[in-house]
Amino acid sequence: RIRAFFTHPAFARRGLARQLLAQCEAAATAAGFRRFQLTATLTGVPFYLSQGYRELDHQCYDLPNGAKIGFVAMIKDGLAGSLLA
Repeated sequence: RIRAFFTHPAFARRGLARQLLAQCEAAATAAGFRRFQLTATLTGVPFYLSQGYRELDHQCYDLPNGAKIGFVAMIKDGLAGSLLA
């Protein structure tokens, strides 16, 4: 399960998130994991979709100040050609 990572805006659009995600997936694959799960911010959903994740569930959390924030649970089964589904 990927807990969280963020790219500083000054370094956005340079492929860093893609590289970091690939490293996380490679390490998990080497450890025998076959499924990847995360909870994406709404702005992160397009990125994860582009990396082969699919949406499972939309979630909304209430913050202490009364505001609400949306997230999307996402999953990726088996990595392209390296795992059996």
